[in-house]
Amino acid sequence: MNVHLLNDLIWRMAEELGVRHGYTLIDNDEGMLTLRKQEGVRVTYLFLLPLYYGDTPEAQQELIRSQLQESVDWMKTFGRRKSALVHRKIHLYIRTSPGLQTPLEELAKLSVSSVTEQYRAEAWVADPGLHRLFASDTRVTGSEALERILAEPIPAEYELGALNAAIERRHYAIVRAHEERLRRPREEIAGRRKGSPVTFALTGINVAVWLLMTAYGGSDNPETLVRFGAKYNPYIDRGEYWRWITPIFLHIGGLHLWFNLTALLSLGGRLERGIGSLRFALFYLLAGIAGNIASYTFSPSISAGASGAIFGLMGVLLVLSIMDPDLWGESGGMAIWGGLGMNVVLGFIVPGIDNYAHFGGLAAGAAAGWVYVTLQRAKTAAR
Repeated sequence: MNVHLLNDLIWRMAEELGVRHGYTLIDNDEGMLTLRKQEGVRVTYLFLLPLYYGDTPEAQQELIRSQLQESVDWMKTFGRRKSALVHRKIHLYIRTSPGLQTPLEELAKLSVSSVTEQYRAEAWVADPGLHRLFASDTRVTGSEALERILAEPIPAEYELGALNAAIERRHYAIVRAHEERLRRPREEIAGRRKGSPVTFALTGINVAVWLLMTAYGGSDNPETLVRFGAKYNPYIDRGEYWRWITPIFLHIGGLHLWFNLTALLSLGGRLERGIGSLRFALFYLLAGIAGNIASYTFSPSISAGASGAIFGLMGVLLVLSIMDPDLWGESGGMAIWGGLGMNVVLGFIVPGIDNYAHFGGLAAGAAAGWVYVTLQRAKTAAR
């Protein structure tokens, strides 16, 4: 494959990724293109370039490893302002010569990453002659489309002027698609730009309600709790079903409030930025309601607190880390497991903790996370 057909192939891949799969073209270095796409907390870069050969297989591997290391260093530099994100850069090397040094399957296993796996660069290889893509197990949006392009035959003849004109059209199409995405009002993009508005709004509401309760008899006073809407089974039995919602915003004492808000601010920001503010608010409320229904079903005690909703956030994050570890990070999942285990132990040791609300919220959050990932996969498959 000569340089002209190589450029045509690279731009066909870039057009597919940019127009149909939401990538942004961020660099064009003499035909070596870099595209970027953010999904939730993951940022994926695709670097399209020709396959390099060295004097020996070892030299070739060392050259590619050095390029991967440069990419990890580059991501560390440009990713500092968004430390909550997970960065992946795929070097998609396109084989242009029939000569082989390192087997392509082995090249596709090369990778370099930071200690925490927050920054990772991998080598993939596209072989137009074999019509194959040699890749790792990392999930990358648009990889199936790249395989379809590689399955197409290499033109036996071509006209250089027509190829160059096609490249110009593809470049324009990528830029136009990006501009259209910027103009499109999307709630998830707006949520990321504004940070975590729902998380901070919930924090403010909980503090305000606690201050009101403190002023009107004390937040640990049973009469005040019932008056403000705590879960109280006799009143729910007579039809006050709104008491499955209001306890989410009540807390029994300042320590209870502090623990829950610390957890909310710790978990909420990342999850809200990843799935969008509207979904986050919906999952939070559903988990809180489910927790209160579980508490009503199995416990006659007065109860209040955002703990069921907080456990619901843990459930969502656990499922996301299990079903999509590349996007949400296995290390994040382990941290959630640790926090969840500690809270479960405390629930059985410390008296007065409503474990039914905790487990009800956890189950609802896990179910919501499963539905979310399943729908996202179906949407991706339908593209």
